Amino acid sequence: MKQKEKQKIIYNQDILEFERRRIRAVQISLDGVKQTEVAKEFQVTDGAISQWMSSYKENGWDGLKAISKSGRPVIFKTEHGEKLFEIISKKPYSWGYESDLWTVGMARDVLHEQTGTCFCKTRILSALHDLGFSFQKPDVKALEKKR
Repeated sequence: MKQKEKQKIIYNQDILEFERRRIRAVQISLDGVKQTEVAKEFQVTDGAISQWMSSYKENGWDGLKAISKSGRPVIFKTEHGEKLFEIISKKPYSWGYESDLWTVGMARDVLHEQTGTCFCKTRILSALHDLGFSFQKPDVKALEKKR
């Protein structure tokens, strides 16, 4: 199983656990326990319990379910991955750099130059991992001083 799939499963389990906590906290409040005591037990603020109760009163148990937050859609397309692979397959010299080692920032800058689309370093690093590349630290060896 890929790392991203594992992260997604863990994230979904966390979301379900948060739902269960909200439902249990509301059940305890409905049983007559004071909201401040429920807040202490669940280690949340009194305001959180109040919001959960309001949501329950307005929408029933469905009001306590997790809402999917889609976030910004990923716009990294297959063509970007292919172009990134093409870029990384050549030495940085061929793109005007004086180094023979790639950095994520360099790869991002060349991809932006070639496609006109700018991505954050994290997205480029993720794409490089998807392409089978990994981060490597070069061995640094001290040069002896000549006299």
